[in-house]
Amino acid sequence: MTDRRRFADAVFRGARSRRSLRTPHAPLVPRRPPAPPAAPSAPEPETGLETGEPVVFDAFTADLGAGLPTGMALLVVIPVEQGGTPGFRLRAVCCCASLVEFGDVYGRPDLALGSLVAADGLLPVDVLSSMRTWSRTKKGLIRWLDARRAAHGDDLQLVIWDQTGYGIPWELFWLERAPGSGRSEGWLGGLVTVTRWLSIETAWGEVVRDYRSEHTCAGPVAAYVAAEMEHDVSLFGAYHLENSDSLHTLAKALEEGDPLAMVYVACHGTYGARLSDCVLGGVPLDRFDPRRFDRLGPAATFVFLNACHSGSLVDDAGRFRDRALRGFAEVFLRSGAAGVLATSGRVGDRQAHEMADQLFRHLRDHPGRSVAQAVRDLRAEMARMTPDDLLDVDGPEGNRRLLPLLYRFMYVFYGSPRTAVSLATGKGV
Repeated sequence: MTDRRRFADAVFRGARSRRSLRTPHAPLVPRRPPAPPAAPSAPEPETGLETGEPVVFDAFTADLGAGLPTGMALLVVIPVEQGGTPGFRLRAVCCCASLVEFGDVYGRPDLALGSLVAADGLLPVDVLSSMRTWSRTKKGLIRWLDARRAAHGDDLQLVIWDQTGYGIPWELFWLERAPGSGRSEGWLGGLVTVTRWLSIETAWGEVVRDYRSEHTCAGPVAAYVAAEMEHDVSLFGAYHLENSDSLHTLAKALEEGDPLAMVYVACHGTYGARLSDCVLGGVPLDRFDPRRFDRLGPAATFVFLNACHSGSLVDDAGRFRDRALRGFAEVFLRSGAAGVLATSGRVGDRQAHEMADQLFRHLRDHPGRSVAQAVRDLRAEMARMTPDDLLDVDGPEGNRRLLPLLYRFMYVFYGSPRTAVSLATGKGV
C-alpha cells in the first residue's frame, strides 16, 4: 500500500458512511434530452463544431430567459462532440441581460464528486485544488458570473441546467475576485444561491413545477427514516409527522392524500451505470421510476433525500438508448415537487444528520427564506470556518478537516430557487 493510499484510508476511516454502498459506474455518453413542457425548451447538442462550421441558433434559443424574475439567471450546459470526443459548451442569460453564447468548447472533465469523494478516490485537498485549477480556465464564465453579482448582489439566483450527465460539481466552481471590485472570491455555491434543473421526461408537463416560480410548501411532513438513522426522527419533534417503516410504504402513502410541505428520506443509497444499480432504501430506480406521487403537486412539496448518491443522474444507455437522464430527484420533480435537495455522492453518517439539523434550524430562524438560500448560507458558513491554508496541508488531519466543507457542497438543490417551507406543528406543540 502506498503512503498516499494510507493517507486516504486514514482520512476516510473516520468518516464512515451509513448511507452508501457505492457500485462502480461507467462514463456517461452525451445525450439530447427533450425539454420539459413546463419550462422553456433547451438548445440541443450541436455537431460540426470541430470543423469550424457556423452554428445557427434554433428558434427557441432566444426565449431561454423569457419570464425570468428579477435577480434570476440561467446557465445552460450543452453536451457536444468534438472530433468524436465528448465535451460541453455554455449558454447563459439573465433577467437583465441578453443571451450570451460562450465560444469555447470544453472537454468532458473527470470531476464527478460521486467517485472523487470516496475512500478509493482523491483526497479532499486534491478535489478542492482540482476544482480551482479547472475553474480558472473558464474565463468567459467567470466574467459573466461576476457581472451578474455586480448587478444583483446577494439577491442573485443562478439556475444551472446541465444536460451533460457528466456530474460536474458546479457548486464548487471557484469564482475569482474581480480586481478592485470589493467582491469576495470563493466557491460559487457559497457566494450565490445556486439551484439545478434538468429535462423532465413526462407526457403531463402541466404537473411539473417551473424553476422560475415562487412556492411556499405548507403542511405536514411525510418521512421514511431507516432504523440505523432513527435519531433523524428527532429533527421533526415539533412538527406534524407521518412516518413510514419503509421507502415502499412511503411511496404508497404519497400516491394520494392531503398535501404535504415536505418529504424526508434518510437511508442507504447506491449508484451505478444502470438504473438497477441506483438504489434508495432498498428500492432500485427502475422500480421507483414509474411511480407518481399525487400528494406533492397541490402544495409544491419540498423533498429532502438525505442519502448517498440520491441526487445523481444516470443514463442507462445500454438498455434504453433514449439519451434521457433519470434519477430519484427527477421522479419527485415529475410528480410536482417544487424542489429536491439530494446528494451528489457519499456523505458521512454524522455529517448527514448535522446537515439536516442545521438546515431545519436555519429555516426556522429565518422565516420566509428559501431552502436554496439556506443551503447557500450553510455552505458559506462552513467555507468561513475552514482555513484556506488547509489546501497546503497534505496529511490525514488536514484532509479530515476538509471533509465537512466538501460534504456541504455535495448537497445539490433541484428546482425553483424561490421555494420556501412552512411546516405544520404537531398537536400540543
